[in-house]
Amino acid sequence: IPDCDWSSDVCSSDLNMDMLKYAVIYGADAVYLAGVRFGARKYAKNFSDDELVEAINFAHLYGVKVYVTINTLIYENEVETFIEYVKFLAKSGVDAVLIQDFGMLNLIRKVVSDLEIHASTQMHNSGKDGIEVLGKLGVKRVVVDREMSLDEIKDISRSTEIEVFCHGALCVSYSGQCLFSSKTLFRSGNRGECAGLCRLPYRLKTKESIDKKSSYYLSLKDLCTASYIKDIINANIDCIKIEGRMKSKEYVGYITSVYRRLIDSYYEGRFEPLGDEEIKNMALLFNREFTKGYLNGERNDSIGNELSPNHIGIHLGTYKVLNDKVEITLDESLSQGDTIRFREDDKGMLVNFLYDSRNKLIRESLSLNKVYVDNFLGLVSSGEVRKVASKKLLDKINDLPKKEIPITMKYDIRLGKPMELIVEDGKNRILVRGDESISAFNRPISKEDVVKQLSKTGNTIYKVDSINGELDKDLFVNLKSLNELRRRALEELNRKRIECVPCEFFDYPEIFLKTCHIAPSISVVLENEEQYMISKKYTRRIFTRNKELICKYKNEIYPIFDNSKEFESSYSNGPYMMCDYGLLNKNGKGGVTHYIMNALNSHTINSFLNYDNVSLVTASIEIDLNNFKDMKGKVDFSKVSVLLYGKIELMKMKYDPCSGKGSALVNERSNIYNIKRCGKYNFLIDSEAINKIDAIEEYLKLGVGDYQIHFYDESPSSCEKILKKVRLSIDDMI
Repeated sequence: IPDCDWSSDVCSSDLNMDMLKYAVIYGADAVYLAGVRFGARKYAKNFSDDELVEAINFAHLYGVKVYVTINTLIYENEVETFIEYVKFLAKSGVDAVLIQDFGMLNLIRKVVSDLEIHASTQMHNSGKDGIEVLGKLGVKRVVVDREMSLDEIKDISRSTEIEVFCHGALCVSYSGQCLFSSKTLFRSGNRGECAGLCRLPYRLKTKESIDKKSSYYLSLKDLCTASYIKDIINANIDCIKIEGRMKSKEYVGYITSVYRRLIDSYYEGRFEPLGDEEIKNMALLFNREFTKGYLNGERNDSIGNELSPNHIGIHLGTYKVLNDKVEITLDESLSQGDTIRFREDDKGMLVNFLYDSRNKLIRESLSLNKVYVDNFLGLVSSGEVRKVASKKLLDKINDLPKKEIPITMKYDIRLGKPMELIVEDGKNRILVRGDESISAFNRPISKEDVVKQLSKTGNTIYKVDSINGELDKDLFVNLKSLNELRRRALEELNRKRIECVPCEFFDYPEIFLKTCHIAPSISVVLENEEQYMISKKYTRRIFTRNKELICKYKNEIYPIFDNSKEFESSYSNGPYMMCDYGLLNKNGKGGVTHYIMNALNSHTINSFLNYDNVSLVTASIEIDLNNFKDMKGKVDFSKVSVLLYGKIELMKMKYDPCSGKGSALVNERSNIYNIKRCGKYNFLIDSEAINKIDAIEEYLKLGVGDYQIHFYDESPSSCEKILKKVRLSIDDMI
């Protein structure tokens, strides 16, 4: 709540105008929303530029902050447009922007230094060291990974504000670490184009066979933390975030209201825990079953939902088919206008006509009764029926409460002086003056008359909490003049509440760099000893996550670090590959950033190279040769590495989709995606390798200094063939 020193705020994400209104009215302290450009949900109903200004003004009028999501990766040819958009947002009064692109984070700090920046969970904020790096770059708030526990969050330095997801959809992959849509359908999740491949069915592959039956192995339950909100508050978290992307306005409003009530009751010393009715209503609005998530340390088997990737509502009862009617035995009430779904037939319907046992139309029936609906769906099975929408609940939510801003008034009405009215809202102070007061000929105005007239706030958003002042005796005051005084004061207060503080803009920094021409090198990432025996003939820059290999071939095979804790326990003063921002501030030389660090433009590459321990930056796999050419003159390509060949890691997960029972997932096209398990991480490996070896000549002409080969299950002979071809191509060019 604005102007209150609370440790937890409530935010609702990515809203259209209706959702924005419901979030504000039902108690959000801030809303994340997206414009038509650079938002992480490209296919949502996002805001035009004019609508953004309208949204900001509306929210600010109610004291609610607006954070605009520009949390996609930015191509080189988009940078100038991106910065102009950031300037537009700053001029429009946005309270903060949410960023994923590391280079754009650094660039915004140079161009609009006083604009508040939040680090999106898309930046893979999974540890205190990475968050510390972002804090030093001027990030005000970090949205941490959904995979972090409360204990891990408590360990984070408080130089930055911490925001956590508390309710909504869970991605199976660490945010910003998913390349599944990008590689498979050329729709980048890092560019707001996620195709939701994790919500599709797959078959489980074991060493012996492939299951015939498909399940939703990559689909997780929905997060719901309302039952342990006190634990979250006590972890000193600054903000909780409701994921409302592409949901209904009713969902946004009700879920916001539940968390608002829980937080308010806690801080007012009258905590009222989550009620059964609230749980049922939240489930009715949307759920894939609920999980407490990783915040509360849930086990692997309590997070996944292999049965359904869609909204399942609540259990209503059982059904069986009786010719042209379907008989439903109710365990919950059912009303005309509700929406139900028959699980076994996998079909749903809106209940337009509801019949009792005498075939009479009814509006509602309570639990334990039998009711009937027309079988126009052609149902043939029997089994469970679920309620997936409640008309009563939706009607109740859509009956919006009035949200009022408390104000105080103080008037000063003296003979021969202009009337004065001071209005305050706890932050702003407005003074307006009106007509001069004169002596009364007949009935003088009383204090009661003044108070009554000034308190008539009508259809405004204000309510008068207190009103007092000075009034000379025996004065005549025109009531119309008092009304005008009040109207002008409230209009001025409106203007003050939506007024934005101007930002200072600086020139866009031009970069001109020359490529240092050096002998190109080869880097290899591998899995086993046989691959190493071949690779060492072609390069000395070899990396792996295989700890046994690293120990056996110390100073010959180097580690890949997924987090800074691994670095601290394993670093041995040699090259290493880094997959996390927390490793940027570590010791050593020869650090190589992994492609999952999402270096998509010159600003990101140069930002990484500004760190002493980074010698090579691996370009994102999401940029092609033309994108490289766009960066010419802005990057020293001799310090850039390109992945030429390899089965990439499509997802990095804390969740094990096979629960240890299988080794791979198989899609409907029979593509096999292996699961690689390394410590606490599980990697979904692509079924087909990227192969850019034939394009190496073009990269060599640009002066690219290093070429990566990633081996997964390749045989020694295949490794030899690939490395030999790359080596010959390099030798021919030099």
